[in-house]
Amino acid sequence: MHKSSMVNKRQQGSALLVILFVIVIATFFAAQLFQLTKQSNQANTYEVLSTRAYWGARSLVERLVYEITPVAGTKKASCLPSYQIEAFPSCRFEASCTPNGEATIVTSTAICSEQAYRVSRKFEVEVRP
Repeated sequence: MHKSSMVNKRQQGSALLVILFVIVIATFFAAQLFQLTKQSNQANTYEVLSTRAYWGARSLVERLVYEITPVAGTKKASCLPSYQIEAFPSCRFEASCTPNGEATIVTSTAICSEQAYRVSRKFEVEVRP
């Protein structure tokens, strides 16, 4: 009986080290998982803002092309330098219509921002009558 009680005392110390090791490893994995989640959220935010900026700039160019070369009605002389589109509340739009011989170059830039993130997309089309 004396021998088994000595074995138990030796095992108690090693079990404490194993538990401490497992806690350290679990903490490391939890920290890595937190960092991975943070990076994923940042990538998702950039992707959403990029998509909004692209489609916003494209929508504005399509609108300006229609105003410059309407199917019916009078042609608009020039485009405004700045626009706000209700569908994109966190975006700001800048536009320019530059004559180029017979054609007109229509350029739209969308700048979308949210908290610390900011994305810009530019869309350009050459329109001929």
